Amino acid sequence: MAQRVLVTGGGGFIGSHLAAGHLAAGDEVHILVRPQHQLRSDRLSRAIVHRVALADGGAVESCLQSVQPTLLYHLGTGTGRGAQLPAPEEWPGLADDLINLLALLSAASRVDTLRVFVRTGSIAEYGNAAEYPDEDAREEPLAPYTLALTAGAHYAAALRSQLHFPVLTARLGLTYGVGQSEDFLLPWLIRRCLNGQVSEVRSPDALRDMLAVADCVAGLRALASSDLPGGTIINLCSGQLLSVRTIAETVLAATSAPAGSVRYGVQASQSSAVNRVGANPARAAELLGWTAAISFEEGVRCMVEQMRAQAAA
Repeated sequence: MAQRVLVTGGGGFIGSHLAAGHLAAGDEVHILVRPQHQLRSDRLSRAIVHRVALADGGAVESCLQSVQPTLLYHLGTGTGRGAQLPAPEEWPGLADDLINLLALLSAASRVDTLRVFVRTGSIAEYGNAAEYPDEDAREEPLAPYTLALTAGAHYAAALRSQLHFPVLTARLGLTYGVGQSEDFLLPWLIRRCLNGQVSEVRSPDALRDMLAVADCVAGLRALASSDLPGGTIINLCSGQLLSVRTIAETVLAATSAPAGSVRYGVQASQSSAVNRVGANPARAAELLGWTAAISFEEGVRCMVEQMRAQAAA
């Protein structure tokens, strides 16, 4: 049966792939984007676009009442905040993501059609865990962004008795794929290698769990289709840690770039540096029947092919 799906952050990297997956399944898809956002993905040509700021509670309420979604994904969060102590004038903004989540939950509570609410977090919420933490591990967020995500998961769990729908949290591995901004390491490095440029990569021994966006979308949809209770947290990640050096070497091999195309900088040593981003995805396999299917090598090859084609067009 077709769903009415609303995706906040639906114009972003993961959100646009998620929206496209639901469109391909025949669902009615609505995406909520910032008023100034420029849509660049042809994946979204059949999606219904709502230009609404999440901070505008009245506009969010009107949007949800108009759409009457049966399924809501919340991916519209800020990223890229460092771990350094913010200046006093920045303090109010640190709570924006949490306030937006609570306002969205409040508006959603008045939508009788809503069946499930899925929000995304990050396995970086576990901090520099020595092992592969599962969902019961204590979080140790090292940056304001991940701290807000962790708070959101606990608020969602605390409010579950007051909501007629479950709020489920997916903690994602470092998601990559075609269409990702070159502000991120992997597409940036691929582009520079294809252009014959020499790049410096810092913290080569840092460890990262890399998740292909197609696997991420499959996991989110499996979570949305589950009957898990509100407050459930699920790690969606590969369960494999790759060093940044290995990531760079994989790019070199896929692009046929000379070994000297990448130089390695100094490993970050400060206590706030996230040198290990990993988690245990066993619960996703047990409860959702989901495991990451795309190897990192295959995912990088696909990105290289697409970026080569774009450059030649």
